[in-house]
Amino acid sequence: MLTRSLATVKLLALALIFLATGGHERLQAAEENVMLVLDGSGSMWGRVDDEPKITIAKRVVGQVLNDLAGKVNMGVMAYGHRSKGDCKDIQTLIPLGPVNAKTYMSTIAKVQPKGKTPITDAVRKGAEELKYREEKATIILVSDGLETCEADPCGLAKDLEAQGIDFTVHVVGFDLSNQDTSSLQCLADETGGKYLPADSANELNSAIGQVVAEVKAPAPEPEPEPAAPSATLLKVDVQLSEDQPPLERAYVRVRTGKGEKSITQGAASNPFKVKPGSYFVTTKVGAAAGGTEVTVEATGENRAKIIHNAGLLKVNVVPSEGAKPLEKAYIYVQDSTADASGKHKQVTAGNQRQIFTLPAATYKIVAKLGKAAASQSVEVSPGQKTDLTMILGSGTLKVDVLAEEGGKPVRDAYVRIYELEPQADGKRRQVTAGNQRQTFTLPAGKYYVTGTVGKAVAAREMEISSGKRLEETLVGAVGGLKVTVVPADGAKPLKNANLYIYEPDKGLDGKRKRVASGNARTTYKLPAGKYYVEARSGVPRSGAEVELSAGKLSEVTLNINAGSLNVQSKVKTHVTVYEAEKDLEGKRTRINAFHTGRPLLLPAGKYFLVGKLKGKQAEAEVEITAGKMTEVTLDP
Repeated sequence: MLTRSLATVKLLALALIFLATGGHERLQAAEENVMLVLDGSGSMWGRVDDEPKITIAKRVVGQVLNDLAGKVNMGVMAYGHRSKGDCKDIQTLIPLGPVNAKTYMSTIAKVQPKGKTPITDAVRKGAEELKYREEKATIILVSDGLETCEADPCGLAKDLEAQGIDFTVHVVGFDLSNQDTSSLQCLADETGGKYLPADSANELNSAIGQVVAEVKAPAPEPEPEPAAPSATLLKVDVQLSEDQPPLERAYVRVRTGKGEKSITQGAASNPFKVKPGSYFVTTKVGAAAGGTEVTVEATGENRAKIIHNAGLLKVNVVPSEGAKPLEKAYIYVQDSTADASGKHKQVTAGNQRQIFTLPAATYKIVAKLGKAAASQSVEVSPGQKTDLTMILGSGTLKVDVLAEEGGKPVRDAYVRIYELEPQADGKRRQVTAGNQRQTFTLPAGKYYVTGTVGKAVAAREMEISSGKRLEETLVGAVGGLKVTVVPADGAKPLKNANLYIYEPDKGLDGKRKRVASGNARTTYKLPAGKYYVEARSGVPRSGAEVELSAGKLSEVTLNINAGSLNVQSKVKTHVTVYEAEKDLEGKRTRINAFHTGRPLLLPAGKYFLVGKLKGKQAEAEVEITAGKMTEVTLDP
């Protein structure tokens, strides 16, 4: 049975080789221009079968590049690989051209996941670089996540399919079994591509060998076609409305019947050469679709007309009255009538630079940017352009979190924005969150804002005004603590020692409240003040009080005064370590137990050892010196 890692590898391999084999009816390797879009978002560090997904993706690409060489022109694009929280982090790593496996892999190997998942804009950029309006173009998207940049992959797919000559997106989604992948499936379905989930890889195992064999075999010679009647020309006029001129850039498909495959397709401005007979002609412009039956005669002029009864809609989204449009605002066009659950079906979506082509009707328009949103009804009339301005009522907030007054912003600070008023349980509802490099777009109003650095938190109320940018500072009074743990003075630090940081004063039960814990390799960021720090490495431990100052790093060395005990025996023996001195009842206190073959760290001092093996026992006294290895032989 395939492991999940192997299943994922094979799935990705199939998706890429699938391109070169002509597996899709619209994909012919010898003529195809391809853009591979790789997910470089932070989630690609997630592990599948204890291996990072990005490592799997790179390995699979390397495995199939040799198979693709000479069969396609391919470019490579990645997103989310250069910075965190940046929806514009989309880069063409390798421009479209013949595949050179070695050169391609040297570039792909440098991708290091970091940021967000701007799927929609990456696909749009890939389509434009492939000149999808002029040539056949295919995108292969490999993603382990959904869109995270407030965009609509499905809406984009519909627009690209309508405008493209022969445009296809194949989507490989892996490790997405617990998520709603409908948007990714729609991206593939609307463009005539395939959506391949990683969970189905086992079922594709037997097909992969066949696909690899096909790509290496020469294409068979086509069978000669029987003589056919001479072709004639068909001109298709596509109009938004009866009184509007034909659209030159409308894309048309000619089919032998309703629901049949296209026999030819292209821009409406060019006549189609077809044989005499009956056809069904379809077209789609934006969200407006239509079709008509036509009979093509052997002589005379053959024309078909499709009237969409549609209009145009341009939406400008502004933060406040009279302000400049928000370039990053995203617009959703929905049915005006809600369904039984109260939801409005989405018709299309896009950014505010887009002009929507829509069937004449009344729509609900929703505009969003960050956490700010507005909605409005609008009527689209046949053959008319409607301009709509929507006021988002939003402002922006940039928060710098400082460790001390007048200091520099702390790089790893995290900002959380809450509703101002607490709920019934006394807790505030979180609105949004992000690192302090982020600028937040929010509806105008009052908020409770916190800045967290390690265990230190600063917070206060802030008010956002419509159309304004607010820049604020939170001072956290944060100190840093770095603890070095050594077994003896002058000895090398212990890398695996554990640290426990407590409040300095004990409670009524005689215990201190723990503030933080971790290993000695970590630098801890805590509110300025006094703490008690304890280092432990097995039994040995040491503690001390420390005081942290705002904006300063306090470095402390803790000496646990310990040495190492190595007990040797002919066969593996169970050893129990006791205190050397007996108590009043003649018993020794048990310290630890272990098996021979590995050293044990113990506080400096004298101990009594008991080794047992199959009912036999051996004893020995030993003295441990701080910073030294003590060896003793114990054979029961």
